[in-house]
Amino acid sequence: MISLDNRKKSAQMQLRTTEFMKEQICKLADKEGISKNAVLNQALAWYMDERAKNAAQ
Repeated sequence: MISLDNRKKSAQMQLRTTEFMKEQICKLADKEGISKNAVLNQALAWYMDERAKNAAQ
């Protein structure tokens, strides 16, 4: 059974991770002069390509 304290810690970690990712997306978008949506789309495309490569091995 997961204690309430562990769930709270997990939620805090997720929030920190989300905030970190949001900051990184904003930095990349500003640096490359593209939209945040474009950064996310590029990341998803890269991830899907990597998954396809790993599945093919």
